[in-house]
Amino acid sequence: MHHGVKLHDIPDEYLVDTLVVAKKVAVASGFVDYNILQVVDHVHFHVIPKPRESDEEGLVIGWPLKKGDMGELKAYAEELKSKL
Repeated sequence: MHHGVKLHDIPDEYLVDTLVVAKKVAVASGFVDYNILQVVDHVHFHVIPKPRESDEEGLVIGWPLKKGDMGELKAYAEELKSKL
């Protein structure tokens, strides 16, 4: 494991595993269109669905917030883990 503030701080050999996992999360989620994004001062990735031609969901200017149901989120997390 290697900690870095920005993507370019991480040696290539560590990124190979990281991006493979991000890809697997995107596939397990069933997303057709998505973005993979790093947004804070340490390297990690968000896999964000991007529905076609929609500015109401996914990565959009203003990043709309939606209240999530913790039970549904936990069930979805378990579903994703089972596919990884």
